[in-house]
Amino acid sequence: MPVSLLPRYAAELVGAEQVPVRLEVRGEWVSNVLGNGGQAFLVLDIHAEPTLRCQRCLSGLALPLDIASRLLLVPPGREMPDEDLDEDDFDPIVAEPDLDVLALVEDELLLALPLAPRHENCDTPHPRVEDDSASPFAALAKLRGAGNK
Repeated sequence: MPVSLLPRYAAELVGAEQVPVRLEVRGEWVSNVLGNGGQAFLVLDIHAEPTLRCQRCLSGLALPLDIASRLLLVPPGREMPDEDLDEDDFDPIVAEPDLDVLALVEDELLLALPLAPRHENCDTPHPRVEDDSASPFAALAKLRGAGNK
């Protein structure tokens, strides 16, 4: 999937050329042990390699992401499972008929990005060392000095 289809995710990236996102979406049905119904899941497998801006050196940082997300589909109008679910390997979502899977994928990508991306080893940018005489203020100082004579 091209990154251009994910505008919120694309806004976090640097560089004109971004690696497309590879995605697999599948449904999963898990029967109850007693055989009286079951639960439907939406499984998202997302592979991306975004280029982010390092917060230390400000250069590009490629960050491989492999996201495996499992979402419990709760029918509309049904009560969401309690927050203290026994299993922590899935999140419940309402299974609307017009569920925006693309938005779900984008949300998962955004949640996987670090708040302050940075290289393992990099230095902060150093100020440029320049000749002060090239400064416009140096030229003003010369003019001011010439006017006092």
